[in-house]
Amino acid sequence: MQVLDNKNEVLQGIPQENEGGEIRQFIGMRLGQEIYGIPVEKIKTIAKPLQITSIPGTAPHIMGLMNLHGEILCVADVKILLNMGKAVPAEDGRVVVIKTVEGPVGIFCDEVIDIYDIAKKNIEAALSTLNAEIGVYIQGQVQVESGLMGILDIERLLFKQEK
Repeated sequence: MQVLDNKNEVLQGIPQENEGGEIRQFIGMRLGQEIYGIPVEKIKTIAKPLQITSIPGTAPHIMGLMNLHGEILCVADVKILLNMGKAVPAEDGRVVVIKTVEGPVGIFCDEVIDIYDIAKKNIEAALSTLNAEIGVYIQGQVQVESGLMGILDIERLLFKQEK
């Protein structure tokens, strides 16, 4: 009987550790062959890319404007910001709408893979071999089923041109 009580104590201790803010959720998205994560709390919605209207004279990373349920969004090509080339819209492509201090901004990605529950302790520092220009936008990395996922500081990346 005591052994059973000890097992219950051990089992009860595990969820309490997770409830203490040790688990973070990330949306995993694919950009080319790379996987990047964005904290769920920064995401407003995920949508299929509707008609994106280009705007002449804007920065190269601005794909254009998109009407999403009556809200006009600026859609950015994160691949250009990360020096990965230019996004090519395809069937799996999605626009991830990010909540920013400036208002909602859409970012185009090749595919949304999954929502990952990641223990904070499993998040490692970003690789020191990353290009310094890109490395400042990677907050860390974590191993997921699909491969190594870099965690983006998405607001810093989106607004880097302004600073």
